[in-house]
Amino acid sequence: MTSIGRQWTVFFAYTAWSVVLVLVMVPLGVLALLRLSLPVSFGEDPLATTALLAQVLVAAWSGRRAMDAWAQGAPPVGRDRWDLPRVGRVPADGMLWAVAGLSAIVAALILTGADLRLLVVSAISLQVSLVIRWRWEVGAGSAVVLAVLALLLGAAPPVATTMLGLVLAAVLTVRMSLWLAAMVRELDAAREAQAQLAVAEERLRFARDLHDVTGRDLSVIAVKSELVAQLAEREDPRAVEHGREVAQIARTSLAEIRALVRGYREADLATELQGTASLLRSAHADVAIHGEADDVPVRHRGTAAWVLREGGTNILRHADPSAVTIVLGPDGVMLTNDGATGGDTVAEGSGLTGMRERLGPGAVLSTSRENGTFTLDVRFDAPGGTR
Repeated sequence: MTSIGRQWTVFFAYTAWSVVLVLVMVPLGVLALLRLSLPVSFGEDPLATTALLAQVLVAAWSGRRAMDAWAQGAPPVGRDRWDLPRVGRVPADGMLWAVAGLSAIVAALILTGADLRLLVVSAISLQVSLVIRWRWEVGAGSAVVLAVLALLLGAAPPVATTMLGLVLAAVLTVRMSLWLAAMVRELDAAREAQAQLAVAEERLRFARDLHDVTGRDLSVIAVKSELVAQLAEREDPRAVEHGREVAQIARTSLAEIRALVRGYREADLATELQGTASLLRSAHADVAIHGEADDVPVRHRGTAAWVLREGGTNILRHADPSAVTIVLGPDGVMLTNDGATGGDTVAEGSGLTGMRERLGPGAVLSTSRENGTFTLDVRFDAPGGTR
């Protein structure tokens, strides 16, 4: 599928199986209705009935395959005249032609003396299968034609009206399900883009600050280095003085870079908590926060803020979370999320390694993953030192 968000995955499964149920229940419901009320019959034919049931089952499977093909394709662009997402034409496959072929077999058996009521039900099964892929207005018009056919076969007007309502309900249910699925697909793609933009915006902000701090100093160092080289070639004693100036500018620039990185790492914990929760929620995850920034001792708040930033980023990179829990306390910080991929063994990458290296003395970082749930736990003052 083009979108991998949890909301889209769950809603698509619901929509696809709803369509399958419509394709099964509506023809069988009409068959039961006609058998109870339509007097015209040329006798019961087990072969025709078996062919009809096979057609209904094949139609249901064809609808499921069509929904999968629709979900895996690129979403249609634009809106229709009701300002709803364009559903597009759901692809057909060989199963649809099998449905049409079984419908033709049922019609041929009718000519040999089978029950005429099966012809109406077979046409309904074929019609609903086609409506999934083509315009719903065509399906609504064909429902009226089928109701008239039932009247011509001898059905009472209330029965034909009920049958018309069932078929129209099936047509509209399928179409509205596709509309809703397309809307959820749009929302899921928008949330995924929002999460990616939030990460990109933070990277751009840091890059901009780094450029502002180092750009001028590096330009001055480059110019003065060329000057020192020219003076040294002429054995001008001023080269020593300018060389010392270059060294001083480099030391000042290095101190500014360290201050910038330190400020980036040691952001205000309350601000970082709010930003991490907002970033995760923009990735359509439910975030539960237990504790407050004030619960963390002042000397550990910089570490806690950095753990939240790195942990939140790692969650977005390596999982598809639907629920994240953040726990803050005087003893440490813990992040728990579902949607983790891989087995129960945690392969430590550069993110966790860097996190361990930057923990304060006495701090302990531990990780675990079980049944798709990942836990990152940092204890500030734990026996045994940093590990």
